[in-house]
Amino acid sequence: MGDIAIRCENLSRWYGEVQGLAGLTVTIESGIVGLLGPNGSGKSTLMRLLTGQIKANRGTVEIYGQRITPGTYEIFRRIGHAPGEDVHFETDRAIDFLCLMAALGGDSPAKAKDRSEKALERVGMEKKADVKLNAMSKGMRQRIKIAQALLFEPDLLLLDEPLNGMDPVSRRNTMDLVRDWAGMGRTVVMASHVLHEVEAVTDRMLMLHHGRLLAEGRLTEIRDLIDMKPRRASVRGENLRGLAAEMLAQDVVTGLDFGNDGVLHLDTRDLPTLLDRLQTAGLAGQIHSMEIDDQELEMVYDLLVGGSAR
Repeated sequence: MGDIAIRCENLSRWYGEVQGLAGLTVTIESGIVGLLGPNGSGKSTLMRLLTGQIKANRGTVEIYGQRITPGTYEIFRRIGHAPGEDVHFETDRAIDFLCLMAALGGDSPAKAKDRSEKALERVGMEKKADVKLNAMSKGMRQRIKIAQALLFEPDLLLLDEPLNGMDPVSRRNTMDLVRDWAGMGRTVVMASHVLHEVEAVTDRMLMLHHGRLLAEGRLTEIRDLIDMKPRRASVRGENLRGLAAEMLAQDVVTGLDFGNDGVLHLDTRDLPTLLDRLQTAGLAGQIHSMEIDDQELEMVYDLLVGGSAR
């Protein structure tokens, strides 16, 4: 049993008549926990409650044994949060944005720069320090948000859809970073609507559905109930027709097509193998970004709720 990082009791939040989270009671220990659910399930609402951005209508939240109440601020120094939406200043250079965040945390200019450079190095973006955020791809901006979350080396790291838009190499490096962070005795909560992304780093899951806790524990028990069904990776990059031919020749795709915007859609029954092959192409600079349409999570929800999770 690990140390308890988060404890929620009957946690509820409404937006007018819309239910964001309803009666959530859960305990999260140190290590990596996947927060799974389709859009609108309550993942981001929980993240905002944990970081004090919004207040609960009912129930309580404790972080490392300290209850979050109005005026409670010191505990937030132990939390790093990479939100799902972009929250930076578009015309800032990456280094300037991070230095600002470090300065707001109390650093001197010299300390803020040193801390920011180390954070950029952690996410593999040290060579992009002087690039403006509005000149970066979505995946690169995601890595800057993660660097921001790591600035003060938090004990609790909250990542909301961190892999969106990343190329295969950046995805793999980010997953390695998550594992390493938790390996130092810290806690990582990684929210995603893509089952494979979370399963690649942990088997510990919290599944939300319409603001309620649908299931928690380990996915292994229901994993065997899922049939091997096609999933899709959508790729943007260079020489995609050559990449398509290569994937067909390696017999790792069951079908493919090109979208109207030039995106290559690859269907597979073996997503891990396909991602390994795409990582090789990513190392060669052939892939700029990738999205996974993972229907497997919907299959899990169908098993649990007996109908569509959408």
